[in-house]
Amino acid sequence: MPQSSMRSSFGPLTALLLPLLALTAAASAQHAGDIGLRVTDDQLEVDGPIGGEDSNGVFYAVFGDTGFPGYTSNPGFDAFPGTFPPGRIGFNVLSGLRRWDLKLGAWEAAELVPERLSISFITLDVVVGDDPVVGFDLAVQPNGGWHRHLDFEILGDASGTRRPGMYRLDFSLYATMGYADSEPFTILFNYDASEAEVDAALGSFEPPTPCLGDYDGSGTVDGADFGILLAAFGTVNTDLDLDGDGTVGGADVGLLLASWGICP
Repeated sequence: MPQSSMRSSFGPLTALLLPLLALTAAASAQHAGDIGLRVTDDQLEVDGPIGGEDSNGVFYAVFGDTGFPGYTSNPGFDAFPGTFPPGRIGFNVLSGLRRWDLKLGAWEAAELVPERLSISFITLDVVVGDDPVVGFDLAVQPNGGWHRHLDFEILGDASGTRRPGMYRLDFSLYATMGYADSEPFTILFNYDASEAEVDAALGSFEPPTPCLGDYDGSGTVDGADFGILLAAFGTVNTDLDLDGDGTVGGADVGLLLASWGICP
């Protein structure tokens, strides 16, 4: 999802109002930027962000968006009234806190990240470090909705240092009413990250670009792929026809050789 689309859900007015709405017992409408929550085939399902393009389970948060450095209550979770019977909805964190390494172009392993992240709601609190964490659950509202904003805070290392960058937590939701857990989803947290870090971290969730000529999906265009092409030479095979002329031929061999080596 484009960075601009994800950021658009967190305007200044919304950033001021959401902390107040977090304690509202009933909600008559869903709120822009929140993670939508529903039940599909007896399974919890998240979608959204509400009011934006579907993010395929990746959501964006900015520390400091409510005026307090290192803190955010966004995104919240929002289900329409009547979605749930009485019960409780909760979360689990599926992995430790990870941070985007711009030089390596990859997410650092949790054990290499000295920062931690606190998730709280009034008196409930868990801290995520290197390992998965069992979260906590909150009651469904009397109207059958579930509009909750948890408090997220980035914590420093042993010396109190908090490095700027993009941080990542993977979640799933559970219910006490017999529904299956939600599919995993991710929240990316921006703590004074550079534009390049934001773009790269968001881009890491985009589907990889197909590699021309890598027929066997090994990540490299090599002799195995060349053998597959030669076996189909002169036939009509749309899966192997690289130039789209309808026939596997010499032009396709040229394109495969031009892509020879490790896929970008």
